[in-house]
Amino acid sequence: MKNTFRIISFCLVVALLSGCGLTKNQIVKTQSFGSATTSIGALGEEEFLNIRNGIIEMNKELVSIDNTKTSNSLVFDKPTFTEPTSERIAACKALKLYGELLVQLVTEDRSENLQKAANKLIDNTTVALKKDLTEDQKVAINKIIVGLGSFWVEKKKADAAKEIIPAYKQPVDDLAELLIEDFSLEEGTLGYLKAYNTTAKRLKNASMRLVNAGNKYSVLERDRAVHAFVIAEKAIIKSTELSKKAKKAIDGLKKANNELVKVINKQEYSTDDIKKYAEQIQELVNVYQVLTN
Repeated sequence: MKNTFRIISFCLVVALLSGCGLTKNQIVKTQSFGSATTSIGALGEEEFLNIRNGIIEMNKELVSIDNTKTSNSLVFDKPTFTEPTSERIAACKALKLYGELLVQLVTEDRSENLQKAANKLIDNTTVALKKDLTEDQKVAINKIIVGLGSFWVEKKKADAAKEIIPAYKQPVDDLAELLIEDFSLEEGTLGYLKAYNTTAKRLKNASMRLVNAGNKYSVLERDRAVHAFVIAEKAIIKSTELSKKAKKAIDGLKKANNELVKVINKQEYSTDDIKKYAEQIQELVNVYQVLTN
């Protein structure tokens, strides 16, 4: 009799907790969005460092082949100075951590890992946006503090996901907005990729004068100019292609973020934007691997 009672009680608890969890579709879409957002955050974090280093290297080449330049002619890392670069890296880290947090919430992961990810997410979001989260957003993140026992952990993780995703929608949109200009090559923009592209064009023009000058310069000078020309041309191609893919991916991030809120709230929705966003991120990652190798 006692065993029967225990079995019935156990089944009731399971039924109760599973009813409070996430549906299969919610889990799949949250994991898809989370994985894609982790990828775009990681890519951005790496690329801002690459852009800064690339600008420094191209300016070094420019001084080397252009004898009108002096040690005072260039600020080698302009405009990708240390502080603005670190702010952009914080924004990308926040997106990466948010994506990782969502994936951990809908998969089997240790609760202490969730708590560490939540703390890092708050810190990087605050640095990137230069303001504190609202109380509602902080409360949502604090839902990560889960109880003991595997069933209660899963229930609380589901509750946390249902609260965090709507509460964190605006910070994610704000982080995306921070990155839009940095990956734009449109006239009048002042982002990092534009600076990278402009530096590359400056180097290309300077190196072309030497390459096209015939036997006016020595073989060694010409070789240096050809090397600079190739670096500049690769940078121009990279910035052009990366801008196209990144703009679509960041626009897709905002649309998919809005859609995920509807999914988690069980509102009427289509999951086309989340699917498209995941595909755009994969295209971006593939193109990025080609351009950086």
